[in-house]
Amino acid sequence: QVRAFGPGLQGGIVGKPAPFTIDTKGAGAGGLGLTVEGPCEAKIECQDNGDGTCSVAYLPTEAGEYAINILYAERHIPGSPFKAAVRPAFDPSKVTASGPGLEKAKAGEPAAFTVDCTRAGDAELTIEIVSETGVKNHDGTFDIYYTAPEPGKYVITIRFGGENIPKSPFHVVVSAGVTNSCYRCVRYKFQR
Repeated sequence: QVRAFGPGLQGGIVGKPAPFTIDTKGAGAGGLGLTVEGPCEAKIECQDNGDGTCSVAYLPTEAGEYAINILYAERHIPGSPFKAAVRPAFDPSKVTASGPGLEKAKAGEPAAFTVDCTRAGDAELTIEIVSETGVKNHDGTFDIYYTAPEPGKYVITIRFGGENIPKSPFHVVVSAGVTNSCYRCVRYKFQR
């Protein structure tokens, strides 16, 4: 009868609370036991909501796999122990993108811009544009090159750790230039 649900049971990010809820409605009498085991000790906060549920959050301070043990009447509830993957912290607001290719371009001619992730932590960088190539540098920056096939308005979306960076999406006006009939839409994924 006892169940647990919420994002913290699947994982979280170092230094951020990982929340989940335990529902004991209709479970009868019994005590609730909770432990979080992993690469480091995680502080646990539990609040009784007064309706047969409790809100729980643990604070991981190191990346890695954690085991969340939830017991009711000294027995594991269904799914327990839950395996949670905690990722390193990252901050997409510290990613910057600059260069002329984010403002304007000419159809059929290469355009470029640079994405700097050096101060943002570790996460996957994704860039979605009509594109031909991108280069990962060894210093945490990425040089991106693309060729728009025809004039018009284009949108370049840049995400870090699944979240838009500041000013993304970028709106680019492509003026007439050399024509290029062969192009493809590519979604880049870079891992630092």
